[in-house]
Amino acid sequence: MCRAGVSLWPRPSPSWTPVAGRVLREALTGPLSGHQVMLMVDDGVQRSLSLDLLLTGLTSPTVLLHTTTHNTDNHFTTQQLPTAQDVLLVVVGTGSPWLLWSPPGWLSPRAVLVLVAAQRCSARKHFQSPLLQNTPSVALLCLNHKPQTPEYSTYSVMTHFPLSANPEPVLLGTWHPDTFTTFVDIFHDRFQDFGGKSIHIATNPYDKPMVFVRNDGEVDGFHTRIVDALSSWLNFKSSYDILKENWGERLENGSYDGLLGLVQRGEHQLTINFFAIIYQRTQDFDYSISFFQEGFGLILRDPPPLPHWQSILYPYTGVVWAAVGGVVIVTTLAYYFINFDGHRLSLIESFLIVVQSLLSQGVSQEPRVWVSRGLLGLWLLATFVLRVSYTSSLMAFLTVPALQEPLDTLEQLADADLRLCMLDYGEFVPEALATSKHPTLSNLGAKMDMVPVVKTMANEGEEGCIELVVSMTHAHVETYSYVRLLYYTLGHGSQVYPLKEQLYMANLAFFFTKNTPWKYKFDIGIRRLVEAGLVWYWYSDIMQDDVNNDKVLELRLPVLSLSHLQGPFLLLTVGCGVATLTLLAEYLL
Repeated sequence: MCRAGVSLWPRPSPSWTPVAGRVLREALTGPLSGHQVMLMVDDGVQRSLSLDLLLTGLTSPTVLLHTTTHNTDNHFTTQQLPTAQDVLLVVVGTGSPWLLWSPPGWLSPRAVLVLVAAQRCSARKHFQSPLLQNTPSVALLCLNHKPQTPEYSTYSVMTHFPLSANPEPVLLGTWHPDTFTTFVDIFHDRFQDFGGKSIHIATNPYDKPMVFVRNDGEVDGFHTRIVDALSSWLNFKSSYDILKENWGERLENGSYDGLLGLVQRGEHQLTINFFAIIYQRTQDFDYSISFFQEGFGLILRDPPPLPHWQSILYPYTGVVWAAVGGVVIVTTLAYYFINFDGHRLSLIESFLIVVQSLLSQGVSQEPRVWVSRGLLGLWLLATFVLRVSYTSSLMAFLTVPALQEPLDTLEQLADADLRLCMLDYGEFVPEALATSKHPTLSNLGAKMDMVPVVKTMANEGEEGCIELVVSMTHAHVETYSYVRLLYYTLGHGSQVYPLKEQLYMANLAFFFTKNTPWKYKFDIGIRRLVEAGLVWYWYSDIMQDDVNNDKVLELRLPVLSLSHLQGPFLLLTVGCGVATLTLLAEYLL
């Protein structure tokens, strides 16, 4: 048994406790059977009930929570209990126990059943208590007393729908174990309909594709489309409050600033920007199930293209050039020895015949020996393939400049001379990198430069990092989808590329005020949208629209200039020089 708290209400009349005991046992063996139950009984009621006898033989795992003393400041100290947060069953007398009005932070049951073991029952007061307001499923058992025969009295089963137009308690019926046999019989869904209430959502619009403002002034994003779909299903009005606030950091006193601070203080019910599920946030907020996975991407400037004069050598790698040279030598020697007896070809003549086909020229002398013809035919076929592949690659190089080898991994980036840049809006990434024990991540953290938020700028200061990336001194750290769209939107999409690896892949979720009772309805709806493929469809739709619009400009074919033809003109010059020297040598000799 565990002990916590105190009892402050009067002892109920013992004549009613046998009825309460009977109903209590019927509830534990009926609709609560199979559920983990935490039971708290008022001291006065407990003196009139034999709890040991009452709990004997129960199949449900039950933890009994006793009452104790409190300190002089009337702040009750509780000890966190290692119990499952499933069902809390509270048996009260004529008052309202501290557990309903000052529930400890660790207590977040799925359902609460309050049984009033007294003649008087203030249902409205009980339903207004914080614990019942913040619990998804609640029920209240109030006595229908008959003064002449109290042992035959019955109980009324009531619940409360906090978002309905009528705030009064709703009668579900008279308690009978044959009527309320299952969990759903006694615990109704209190949030099937939100009654058209407004849900205030704190958002920062500079978070595309999650949340952004379209050109027509309307809020859009695949996160807002999720909320809009849920609002149609649950009948609530989604009120997006556009705020130029940072995401929110936890301060030394335990409070948050930014968007999370607005939610923590109850000024807004939830926030839907790029919020990853991390441990500290899960302790201070409620959060939905994850519906998307993404990390922090790194955008780098494309390496400078190779010099145009290298276009002659570029189509083949050094290994291929060496192989071609070796094959030319072997073929020349083979052709020379095969024709040595019949045609008396010199080694120079054999070399020229072999090279002619490489330069798309006809063979000057046709061999008569079939072995020589076979060898020459195979060589002509091989040189045809080489010429076509070389010419095609050369054309591609002239129209699409070849880049130097880009960085692919975080290890390569950590070893490179580039530094990291990130906007200082409250994300956990800079601190996580700086304190990481992984050598690669710690090296990246040591190279991190933070750029201040400037709310007067169009992108709140991201332009500072963009300038550093364009100047090839930094890599930009930002949420993967957002940073890709940012560079496309600002016209730099063709100059940069994302690193293949992402930092801190995480599950995204919506964050609610702690103990939000209707969060589970969002979980149900979000799970259906994910399974139907709508979340991924909305994400892809927004990403493709922006990327495709930018690629219309990128796909314009470049106009070749003299600088693109440096390699061919260089080869032409060298060829003409060699030809001139050859002609001069023939003339003189």
